[in-house]
Amino acid sequence: MKLKIIKIIDFYLGNLLIVIFKPLTIILGHILPINHSLTIKNKITVIKILGGGSLVIALPALLGLRKKFPDVRISLVTMKDVAPFAQTLNIFDEILEIDSSTISSFTLSGIKAYLKTFKTDTIVDLEVHSRISTIFSLLTCARNRIGFYRESAFWRKGISTHLLYFNVFSGAYHFYDKAFGLFSVSPCSTLECKDHLTASWPKVKKEKYQICIGHACSDFSPERMLTAEQWKTIFLRKLAKHAGAEIIFLGSGKDKPLAENIIAAVTSDFPSCTFSNLCGKTSLKESLSVLYSSDEFWGVDSALLHYARIFRIKSSSWWGPTDPQTRLRPIEGLLEEVYYKKIPCSPCVHVTETPPCRGDNICIQNLFNEEQKDWIPLVWKS
Repeated sequence: MKLKIIKIIDFYLGNLLIVIFKPLTIILGHILPINHSLTIKNKITVIKILGGGSLVIALPALLGLRKKFPDVRISLVTMKDVAPFAQTLNIFDEILEIDSSTISSFTLSGIKAYLKTFKTDTIVDLEVHSRISTIFSLLTCARNRIGFYRESAFWRKGISTHLLYFNVFSGAYHFYDKAFGLFSVSPCSTLECKDHLTASWPKVKKEKYQICIGHACSDFSPERMLTAEQWKTIFLRKLAKHAGAEIIFLGSGKDKPLAENIIAAVTSDFPSCTFSNLCGKTSLKESLSVLYSSDEFWGVDSALLHYARIFRIKSSSWWGPTDPQTRLRPIEGLLEEVYYKKIPCSPCVHVTETPPCRGDNICIQNLFNEEQKDWIPLVWKS
């Protein structure tokens, strides 16, 4: 199923189920003597349906949870295409995948995940917008159900036992930290996260200066991506000082055609550089191993950028539909350039259902206007 269909199901079915179950939940909440003290007993379930990058952003809090409760079983409910990101974090004892390829697989895998999480002690729902994740949390009969609300808590109030305000215009990591902070969990430092992720990875020193390119992102808001011509502008402005460098494109199989187009657009201008397209040729873990040994990373707002920052690799990133201040946790000592020029309709991702430009990402285009001659990165304090 396409993401648009999933959103429609979530909105209409989720709202219907909330109307059905909310009154009963409120009544039972007043009748049954349940202790909702903020302790974790035997099992905690985390829900993060969409966003591999969001899981990486939440890693300091998740690792803090793992260290504070080493004997508690931690499960994750997520989409099948997000599961590989979850696996790289080495946090979860169990990853329950929701297969959204068809309606039947979506339903069956959802029921399977539900049965495995039934009577879990605590659920932390990191989905800010989803109605169905709220109902899923409720039906597990978890003693504590932690959730977020945005401008209104009405539809989650009475269903979640503990609600936290989520400001989409502030750093998402603040709220992930706060959710797990309810259990006296302190987020780990990025250095601890780096050591945790790369404990068994050798860092291979390359003969050439190596730059990894994260040119693609998930199907959620492809407006974040740049065209081949825009990438050519970046290469012409930034690559001259790295003559003879090795340029490696990372991504999935569907990202391969754009990488090929970019390589075709820039190869003649940089004959001394070596270009490699690894999109679809390596697993996520293998790609991260390549990234870990690189000297620099250039990319859009995506999971690879968040991994690169944790690895403390010099990074340059280009932003438009998302505001970097809502995604980038400050990291002391990190060398980083962030390119973002705010326009009236930005940010729109995580704020509105449909981008106002309907895919014509004028926020990204604005970074490459002829007027932007100086092309100075946003002042960014890490």
